[in-house]
Amino acid sequence: MMSKRRLLQLVEEGMVNGWNDPRMPTISGFRRRGFTPESIRNFADRIGVSKREYIQDVTVLEDCLREDLNARAPRVMAVLRPLKVVIENYSGGKVEELEAVNNRKILCQGQGRWPFSKVLYIEQDDFKKSRRRSTFASRRALRCGFAMPT
Repeated sequence: MMSKRRLLQLVEEGMVNGWNDPRMPTISGFRRRGFTPESIRNFADRIGVSKREYIQDVTVLEDCLREDLNARAPRVMAVLRPLKVVIENYSGGKVEELEAVNNRKILCQGQGRWPFSKVLYIEQDDFKKSRRRSTFASRRALRCGFAMPT
């Protein structure tokens, strides 16, 4: 954090667009950055009140936001950079509908359904070729999340 005098100087010189500029370390600046009121309150409760000055790591504030959004944000599944994978020992035209919970930690957010068949698409970042052969071409058993009972 910077002193109020230094922040006032930034506002008066026009280097920022007022006290609620997202770059400012103010509550209104945090709100413009997307921090929820609950996450800011949780952060204040977590660091507490002290007579001594100390610098609090910004990751604590980000963790408070992550906890708050984890409880309330809806979940979706998507493959942004698809890579086609064909399962050789799976029956041809069979398509199964599988259910997956939207949030494993908060089950009340419901479930979604998605198709499972011989042809799947995975994220390109999840595939890596080794020098000998591709990781997925080996004879090891792989588990697709929600595709098999736990």
